[in-house]
Amino acid sequence: MKIRQRQITLGIASLALCWTALIGAAEQNARDALETLRSDLKANRTAMIAQELQLSQQESNEFWPIYRAYRSEVEKTTDNIVKLILQYADEYPNVSDEKAKEMLQEYLKTEGQLLKIKEKYFKSLGKVLPATKVFRFAQLDNRYDLGIRVGMATSIPILGSTHAEPASK
Repeated sequence: MKIRQRQITLGIASLALCWTALIGAAEQNARDALETLRSDLKANRTAMIAQELQLSQQESNEFWPIYRAYRSEVEKTTDNIVKLILQYADEYPNVSDEKAKEMLQEYLKTEGQLLKIKEKYFKSLGKVLPATKVFRFAQLDNRYDLGIRVGMATSIPILGSTHAEPASK
């Protein structure tokens, strides 16, 4: 069990390093590299889920179609996060208050959509898998997402505090 956890952790850490390299690339190369990375992540995630869930044949037959639909919806939604990252990269370090407000609203909207997608599909998975396997899947999926987000977060510079403070009331 500990060996598997280490393998997952190492895999996620390597993904974080890929993000760091990606952000350092030139803009067009970054866009191309981002698509390549997303494709690689998709394949790695599927393999890791298959290995870690250890589904029976019947469970597998019912799980994978739901999983593919789930990932399709998640990927469409996370396209918005990718767009935000690329917009931020284009604007940085001169992000206006208006643009920051717009990007924050889009980010919050996207996070809300992701939560709704998870609720919908975890409920569907609960109809075909025992709750323990659904919860294990949720943990694995979350761990993978967290690794990717850590990689992104460490690669994207935080907006400086050189902007004017809002007027006090």
